[in-house]
This record gives sequence, C-alpha cells and structure tokens, in this order.
Amino acid sequence: MSESRGKTIPLSLPRRWVGDILHFGKDVPIITGERGVRVKKLVAARRSVSHPPSWQAIILKAVGLLSERVPELRRSYLSRPWARLHEMPYSVGTVVIDREYEGERAVFCAPLLYPERLPLAEIQRKCDAWKVGPVADHGPLRRQVRTTKLPKPIRRAMWGFGLNWSGYLKGRYFGTFAVNCLAGMRGRITQMCFPVTTYLYYGVPEKDGTMPLQFGFDHRVYDGYTCAKAIGILEEVLSGPILDEVLHGQPLVATPLSAAA
Repeated sequence: MSESRGKTIPLSLPRRWVGDILHFGKDVPIITGERGVRVKKLVAARRSVSHPPSWQAIILKAVGLLSERVPELRRSYLSRPWARLHEMPYSVGTVVIDREYEGERAVFCAPLLYPERLPLAEIQRKCDAWKVGPVADHGPLRRQVRTTKLPKPIRRAMWGFGLNWSGYLKGRYFGTFAVNCLAGMRGRITQMCFPVTTYLYYGVPEKDGTMPLQFGFDHRVYDGYTCAKAIGILEEVLSGPILDEVLHGQPLVATPLSAAA
C-alpha cells in the first residue's frame, strides 16, 4: 500500500487577500498594549433600550469622535517617494468582518467613511448589511474580491501605491483605524499585523463594567503618550456623546435594513 503524500490545495481568494494584508502589514512597526475601559453606564444604557446598537457600532463612532480631538489618529506614514505623514480631514474606520464567502469563512475589511458624522443606527445598518448581504451588493466587499482576482504582481503594485505613495488612497480605502472584536476568543491577541496606523480589539464588558481593549499603533506616526491620552479621552467620549445617543438618539429597527454601501 503506497504512502499518502497529501494533496495540494490552491489558494482561495480569501487566503490570497489575507496574504496581501500580511505582506504589507509586516512592514508596519506596531507597538501594542492593553487597558480596561470603563463603560458601566453605557452597559446599563444599552440594557434600558430596545434594540441597542452593537458594541461594534459604538466603538466605531467613538473612535471617530476621538479622532476629531486627537488628529494623530487620522495620520498615516507614507514611505514613497520620500518619508512623510499625511493627515485625513475625517476618520475612516475599517470594519473587520468575518462572514461566509463561497463556502468558507472569510475576513473582509470594509472602510466606513467618517463614522463620527453618522448616527449609530446608520453605522449599525451598514455593518449588518456587510455581514449578511450578498457580497456583490456592497462596494467595499466587491472591490476586495475584484482586486484579488488580478495577477499577484499587479495587485501588489496597486496595494503598494495605495499604502506607500498616496495618503488619500491609504486613508480612503484602507482606513485611518481598524476595529475588530475579541468576543468569544477567550484569550488575548499577542501580535497585530495590519497596514493602518491604529488597530483596536475590544471585548465583552466584564461584570464590573470594564471593557477589555487591546490596541496597536504605528510608532512612526505617534508615541505611547499620545496613545495613552487617546484611550483616556475614549472613555470620556463613551460616557458622554455616545451614552447620550444610546439613550436619546435615533432608535434602531428590529430588522436591520440591508442597504448597499
């Protein structure tokens, strides 16, 4: 009986675009840290309203509002044709989405323009539509699929131009910050690799009203002091304008609208 040598499995589109993310993310000198963020009042507020916004929508808007007060969070490092920083006039939050695509789990990255200007209800509707709607109906997801179908040299050249040469393209299509969730992992992220300036993982609030938050930032753009200051201001934003909107803002509908983005 001959010994099995296994089999070759071609890279699917999701495996290819994750490879592209890691290829460019490994060149970003990310500094990581973690801190508990106090959200006890916000936890109570979400329990007091019907169909509360998700923590994903809350964190996206909160970091957008934070970026108005801490402009360093809207900046990115560009290496070509010379080293410099670029500051976007508004924030772009990249939503990391885990969903099914062509029979396998896939991680999509959808940039959400100026979340600080959008109602929480609208952010929620967009995120829900990206998670469950047909990929072909949503521009950010459709663009990720279309780009990954290109030959590797062409798409890597496109990624490289957008990330290293043009501050506008980097902010618009890759985001000024990215948000992901730790819920259900029962562990900690020990390494982050993503080609944006700021990356945040948030967890489910604990019984004492503290939300675990892990973060990474590009040390070429700002320093630890700025990051620590920003996390402190984030608590103020969550307990101020975000809390007010959860209690008194536009109500969410029971069934999210599946509008194309």
